[in-house]
Amino acid sequence: MKLDPYVQNNYSYEVRSLYFDSNFRHALLEKKDGIGIRRKLRIRYYPDYSRDSQEFVFIEIKKKINENVAKSRVYVKLKNALVILDNNNPEAKTFYRNASTQDKSTLEEIWFLYKKFNLKPACVVSYKRQPFLSKVEKTFRLTFDTNVMIRNYNFDLHFGGGSELIVPRGISIMEVKFNNIIPNWAIKIIQSNNCVQYKISKFAAGLEKTKVLALI
Repeated sequence: MKLDPYVQNNYSYEVRSLYFDSNFRHALLEKKDGIGIRRKLRIRYYPDYSRDSQEFVFIEIKKKINENVAKSRVYVKLKNALVILDNNNPEAKTFYRNASTQDKSTLEEIWFLYKKFNLKPACVVSYKRQPFLSKVEKTFRLTFDTNVMIRNYNFDLHFGGGSELIVPRGISIMEVKFNNIIPNWAIKIIQSNNCVQYKISKFAAGLEKTKVLALI
């Protein structure tokens, strides 16, 4: 395998995600209850690839359909992201008019979710990611996330870190990402290292850490 060609700065990059949830923590409770089909709204920011005058983020809906994960997202300026979430805002309407057909469809889904559950910022999750790509199977990817932290205050994505570590320092979350099947060679390596599949949501595990379970 090889490092993702987009990687800069010491073979890793930082990821910061602002997650949204309802006052009743429906997204968190759906995860805890093991609901097979669920969606989360987040704004994802890559500070290592941003410049002061050109800061962009992805507004994303992450969908979990049983064992399958998919993402729908639109690329927007960081300073406009929260405004675009509200389809009643003139700036959001202008962005929609100028968007591609695919982005319009994604925006409609984002707006539906945002309005239906009256979503509000819930937490910021940040971590360092080291990504690897297969040299042969182009859709097979491994990522290692370290220094995974969460905070449930100060939702400004310009600030990293948090009040709680989701996993202990020195421990990485390894994610195995693929479209259809894992290559045989990868299965053998994983098995030979006694790796055990463990389902973890940084969002849910982090909120458990901060004990944000009561109504707001």
